[in-house]
Amino acid sequence: MSTPIRARRDEEKEKRRKSILDAAEKVIARRGLEKAHFGEIAQRTRLSRSLVYVYFPTKDDLFHAVCERGLNNLESRFEAAAGAHAKGIDQVMAMGRAYFAFSREEPLYFEMMTELQAREDANQPASPAEESAERHGQKCLVLVAEALARGLQDKSVHPGIGDPGATALSIWAFTHGLIQISSKKAVMLESKFKLTQQDMIEHGFALLHGSLASGKATAGSVRATP
Repeated sequence: MSTPIRARRDEEKEKRRKSILDAAEKVIARRGLEKAHFGEIAQRTRLSRSLVYVYFPTKDDLFHAVCERGLNNLESRFEAAAGAHAKGIDQVMAMGRAYFAFSREEPLYFEMMTELQAREDANQPASPAEESAERHGQKCLVLVAEALARGLQDKSVHPGIGDPGATALSIWAFTHGLIQISSKKAVMLESKFKLTQQDMIEHGFALLHGSLASGKATAGSVRATP
């Protein structure tokens, strides 16, 4: 049973950890992950550098903690998006739009998560911080898979999609790539195809909806673009 003193110490530790992460996010956003250094983080938090190392011994630990924050944020957004709709297909599309909004409103988290996906190596043992981040990422996929399963039950999702889990992975890959390309290639899209990022996102989501929804997907269901 925890004593009031121990509870207070735990609260202080959590506040200190939060302040370090808040500072780290500002430093990473300003300098990038590779150039971020513990000295500046310590200076921003008014803590000693050695104390920062107690909470985050390596930059990888710090990186995964930031990723965990981002994925926790995304998980909450997915839960809210799914909860606002009754039909499975609408839940899936709402989560797709929530992912796009997340990328616009939390660009640092989106970038860190992209880096996390590029780093993953099944041959290397995961650290506790990495495992925690992965749990939130897996929960996001589970929410999409559950919405697909619900759509199969309420017949809003086409039965030909196959396994909801595998389909959730495909939706994630499609949506993440769509967001990345529409963002990083915005100038090219505008100059070569006369498309804004929003145009491309809407077109991609219309294609996704057409591939998932029960019934016939017609050309008219995909938004025409110039």
